[in-house]
This record gives sequence, structure tokens and C-alpha cells, in this order.
Amino acid sequence: MQRAVRALLGSRWPLLGMAGALAAVVVAIIVAATGGSLAQAALALLLGLTLIGLVVVGSSAREAEQRARKTEKQLKSLADSVASVATSVQAVEARQNDPSGGPLAAIIGAQRLDAAVRHDELVALHEGLRADLHATLTEQQLAELSALANLYAMLGADDEVPAFGGFAASPQTVLRLASLVRRLPADALIVECGSGSSTVWLALACRKAGKGRVVALEHHELYAGRTREALARHGLGDVAEVRAAPLEPVTVGGEKHDWYAAPQWTDLRGIDLLFVDGPPGSVGPRSRYPAFPLLATALDDGAVVALDDAQRPDEADIAADWLAEAVDGVRLADDDLVGRTRFFTATR
Repeated sequence: MQRAVRALLGSRWPLLGMAGALAAVVVAIIVAATGGSLAQAALALLLGLTLIGLVVVGSSAREAEQRARKTEKQLKSLADSVASVATSVQAVEARQNDPSGGPLAAIIGAQRLDAAVRHDELVALHEGLRADLHATLTEQQLAELSALANLYAMLGADDEVPAFGGFAASPQTVLRLASLVRRLPADALIVECGSGSSTVWLALACRKAGKGRVVALEHHELYAGRTREALARHGLGDVAEVRAAPLEPVTVGGEKHDWYAAPQWTDLRGIDLLFVDGPPGSVGPRSRYPAFPLLATALDDGAVVALDDAQRPDEADIAADWLAEAVDGVRLADDDLVGRTRFFTATR
């Protein structure tokens, strides 16, 4: 009956029901107030309460029906999804039962085979590189240790010498430089760009040979002080000096650089051995390039020029430019590569 009434009245039945209930209550109040029959008043009031109950129950039923419809739609959607998954599972089972594995298995198999082959190649490459690196490092270490032993045997240092490593020249380089001292003239001038252990070893070589002197240009006061202390410990102050040469702007070959202050090197003439191990690369690109253009006129004919760290890109470019350029008639010829140092011979 309730559903039939709702169907008849449509969505307006809650409003009409409440209006009827209100009217029944009003009638009950009027009957009671005018002295009418209490039974009639009670009956009207009961009718109003009944209408209110029907409105509440109907509203709840309507909400429940709406929820039921929504749940029914969700269940249908879920059933469709389950059916789709079941279809996919059946397809996978069919492929698994296929002895050939189907196209998917073929693709996976090919990828696995390719990955296995690639893995074997990478393992072999890694092992080869590790073996080559180990062999190279071992050869380099043996060469450096041999050079260091030769230095001590040849020059007999009787006190602490600044350690090799870091920015210092390698033992192979210093051994070659020290060996060259014996072939230099009696009044040989050796100039270093930078200072450190090589300064001490070159000074020891000069004292051993009984000829030559060393002048090191150093922009870093701390390193200059340490090198002076090492020279003093060995009593080499008469054959070597370290000049504090702060860096200042200079333009060479159209390039701007920071290089050693001119007053510290313009008096140097007749250089027989020039070792370029500074300024460091942190100063700027191609920081060592000015050495040859600025000191070329001070080089003796046949002087040896050595450029350290020649394996670095900047130094490799510098070496190529030095070989290609002549400065005031002075040219450099490529001589040899010892360790990481490239040697040149200056000719006029």
C-alpha cells in the first residue's frame, strides 16, 4: 500500500504526508479546545502520528532502495572485472600448456639469452681491465720505486727530503733532471717554476756535481718556506734559492694568465735547464703556458725544457703550442717523455 501511495504521489508524497499529519494534529487540538469529543480528538491525533510514521518509514525505505541499487551496480561491475580476469588467466594457462611457449615465451627467452651473453661479455671485460690495470699500476710503482732508490744511491741524501706524491714531481722525473745536471756547464743555471722535493734533489745533484745553481719561483708562501727549510737542513743554501713570486696578470699570445711576478725572474739569463711544474692548474686554464714565451730569450742554446703533468689536456695543448711557435728565434724540439714529464730541447 505504501509503495502504491508513493507511486501515485511521486516524489511529493513525503511533503503531502507531513502536511496531512500537521492538519490531523491541528484538528485534534481544535476538537479538544472547543469541547468536542475526546475520542474524535484522540483519533485525529493518532491519524497525524500515523502519517508522520509513514513519512519517516517511507523516507528510510527510499534511501535503502537507492543504496541497494547502487550496490547492485557495483556488484555487476565487480562481476564483469572478475570475468575479465578469469579470461586473462585462462589465456595465460593456455599459453603455458603450449609446448612452444607461445610468442611471449619466445620473446622472454631471447631476452634472457641476450642478457646472459651480455653478462658474460661484461664479466670478461671487467676481468681484462682489472688485470691490465693491475699490471700497469705494478709497472708504474716498480718504476717509481726504482727511480727513488737510484736517487738515494746517486745523491746520498743524509736528511729528510720533502716527500713525493700529490703535486710533487715523480721520482722518475727528478731522476732524469738530476742526471742532466752532470752534463750541464760549470756555471749552469737551473730554473724551476714551482718548488718542493724536486728543488732539494736538484740542489743535491748540483752539490754532487760541484757545479750549477737552482732558482725556484714559488707563489705560495707556505710551500716556499717548507722548501727553504729543507734546503737549510741539507746545507744547500749556497746552491739553491727559493724566490717568493706572487702571481700577477699577464697577457701572452693573446691569452690572459696569472703568472709569476716579473721582478723575480727578469734577471735570470743563460738558463740551461727549465723545469715547469707551476703554477698549478687551479690558477686557471693553461696556467703554465707563459713559461716558454716569457723565458725563451733567457734560454741558452741547447737548453733543456721539461713540462710536468704532460698527460693532462691543458699541458698536452701547451706542449703542442710550444712546439709550433718560435719566440724571438728560439724553437723547441720534442725530445722525450719520462713518466708524466715531457722534455724539449731549445735551439736558436
